[in-house]
Amino acid sequence: RVAGNIHRASRRIQQMLQDLLDLSKGRAGSREVCSIREVVDAAVEAYSAESERHGVRVEVSLPEDLEAAVERARMERVFSNLIGNALEAMPHGGAIRIVGHRENGAMLVEVSDTGPGIPAEIGDQLFQPFATAGKKSGLGLGLALSRQTVLEHGGDIWAGAAEGGSAKFSVKLPVCVTEPRA
Repeated sequence: RVAGNIHRASRRIQQMLQDLLDLSKGRAGSREVCSIREVVDAAVEAYSAESERHGVRVEVSLPEDLEAAVERARMERVFSNLIGNALEAMPHGGAIRIVGHRENGAMLVEVSDTGPGIPAEIGDQLFQPFATAGKKSGLGLGLALSRQTVLEHGGDIWAGAAEGGSAKFSVKLPVCVTEPRA
């Protein structure tokens, strides 16, 4: 189990470094039409052991038909980053809720937690590189790279407060309109 955790963490670091390299060289990967539910489920699964260890319940409520043309691995890292940050904010238990729906020709996916919320001193710089506050680990690159990924996919990401003052991140992406399957 420890070896698996080390392997997954090293893969995340390697992928983050690759994202930085691609960003600096202006490279973009190939996109595929994906169910956002499947992308989010993969991110949730990557953190299942950690969420269980911290006593954090993860609830996902996304329609199966929300599809977007995305670089699957990069978009999965966006949601992995949001989930990882929420887990770090709730070391003694809580809940993460991921919900989504269509809205004006786009999809809106909201990731909220029951943690303490976003510290005021970092709120304005949240999506800037190296912005971090009160975290045990991390360089403050996750949200900056996540924002860049979402923007490159024609969307937007922003932070706000959920019910009770905890953190809520909203990801807006263009949807793919597909013909009903026969």
